[in-house]
Amino acid sequence: MVTVPCLQAQGDLTATIAAIQRRYAAVDSIRADFTQNYHAPGMDQTESGIVTMKKPGLMRWEYKTPEVKLFVADGHHTYLYTPEDRQVLVRRFTLDDLRSTPIQLVLGQGDIRRNYDVSWEPGAGAEAGGVILLRLTPRAGSAEYAHVILECEAGSYDLRRIIIRERAGNTSEFLFANLKTNVKVEPQQFQFKIPKGVEVVHLDEK
Repeated sequence: MVTVPCLQAQGDLTATIAAIQRRYAAVDSIRADFTQNYHAPGMDQTESGIVTMKKPGLMRWEYKTPEVKLFVADGHHTYLYTPEDRQVLVRRFTLDDLRSTPIQLVLGQGDIRRNYDVSWEPGAGAEAGGVILLRLTPRAGSAEYAHVILECEAGSYDLRRIIIRERAGNTSEFLFANLKTNVKVEPQQFQFKIPKGVEVVHLDEK
């Protein structure tokens, strides 16, 4: 199996960035199993489920374990529904908001070279072999995160992992499996109807 240190030492960074950009510019929709790990002082949380995304900024994250939750972005708002708490959190969300997050890369939006300083990321996950690891540091000082690590399969550039390092030091890691691109998705998947009898909290209201 090809080792990552060799791949990273000899690979053409510019060509790799261009290939990833082309790969996801051609993607209209994505569906994958995901595992989300969040690490902060005194907190280690793992959740998993199924994610579906579609350009320009539609998202549906169905959390299955350890708690059932649903996060939907319809292009205007996001909705986080927790059935156990009978609560829905609503927030305004536009394409401009999406562009300030690493998720824009998965949906083929934004220019990686223009928006980030890019370098090889050595070490983390190198033992797996056959992967590309890149560190993306946002050029905009207003970004809420310090850097992003992208892990893609060598050759196909299929996304395997995103690690988001917040400026406060907390880390969110998203692992993807069974990733399929340009899948058929129904518009209704990105529409959320607030259930009757639940508490609705509008996070944008002061």
